[in-house]
Amino acid sequence: MILSLEEGFIAGAEYYARTLPSPIGPLYTQPVAKRGYTRDTIRGGASEWDVSRPFSSYVRTLAMLLVHPVRFFELLPRLPDMRAPALFLIFSGLPAAILWLLFWGLYPALVAVVLPLPLSFLLAGLYHLGVLGGRHGYVATWRVLAYPLGFYLPFAAVPVLGPLGAAYSGLVLMGLGLADVQEIGRLWAGLYCAAVVVVFGAAYYLLSVA
Repeated sequence: MILSLEEGFIAGAEYYARTLPSPIGPLYTQPVAKRGYTRDTIRGGASEWDVSRPFSSYVRTLAMLLVHPVRFFELLPRLPDMRAPALFLIFSGLPAAILWLLFWGLYPALVAVVLPLPLSFLLAGLYHLGVLGGRHGYVATWRVLAYPLGFYLPFAAVPVLGPLGAAYSGLVLMGLGLADVQEIGRLWAGLYCAAVVVVFGAAYYLLSVA
């Protein structure tokens, strides 16, 4: 029997699905699958950093945040899984530490490795105050923040690019991410993110001239 192109494609997809291993493993278990998680959620969803391909996925994530930020947050899974974003932040600290070492010395480089992850939880709490009426809880806000913060870390060490990276991450990426994931208005998200950026910018200025 000769199959049409469409029938052949469907038959091939069904055969491939039957050959996949059962969802049993140290992370992806049957209870996890029943709660709606997928293998991509465990290692990093369609738009997230993939722990199995750290370097290429890191570059792809930065490119997506720079060129297609709206698409990135549209694809970001709305699940309370913190592993992929946390590992992305830790990994982002490595290139940031190299730049901090080159521009500012050893101790700032060490801070760039250790500080981002704990700092992200505090910043997410601040941003979550502005989206308390949103669709999802604190973890979703933290997941949104983790990627702009990781994007910003390498730029923070470069004197000229630091303020530009902070403005883009704090205003554009956070505004788009919160509006999309928490399903709030982009105007409100943008205004709240702008207020946070102004407060942090003023605090940084006052500390630098003190």
